Amino acid sequence: MDQVTKTESSTANSNYKDADNNGIPDEGEVVTGTYKALYAYDDNGNVYFDLGDGRVQGNVDSVDELDQETLTTCDYKNQYRGDFGNDPSLDSGWVKNNINCKGYDDNGSYSYTMVHETDPRYTGNPDWEIWGTWEYSTYVVNGVGNVVRPENHVGS
Repeated sequence: MDQVTKTESSTANSNYKDADNNGIPDEGEVVTGTYKALYAYDDNGNVYFDLGDGRVQGNVDSVDELDQETLTTCDYKNQYRGDFGNDPSLDSGWVKNNINCKGYDDNGSYSYTMVHETDPRYTGNPDWEIWGTWEYSTYVVNGVGNVVRPENHVGS
């Protein structure tokens, strides 16, 4: 999934400053938001991705156009907190995605958190890097655990 982008409907804090009225919080405004997305694909390589903010990507126009016998759907719940810096991409903070997939080749649940270098959880480890100054803080796979930063817990 691409870096989080801002839309008016996805920001929970509706009282942010927007001096140029572009629908994006001004630089320095920290906002918290949530949105839902749907990623669906079939075994023929067809993809439908509703990003939850009015944008749709993929090579088909709807889930109905996918091969229903090999269909897999993944529901995303995305949460974020940070500064958009008056542009559509989140420039600092964190993003958490909870994903539940079901269908032909995936019936798993996943949860991951990505942090910007301004977040205290950021380590700068290139193995966890995404989007340059962002990295995975956690990537939990149902039944497996945290595959990014496996840690021994107290008492183990």
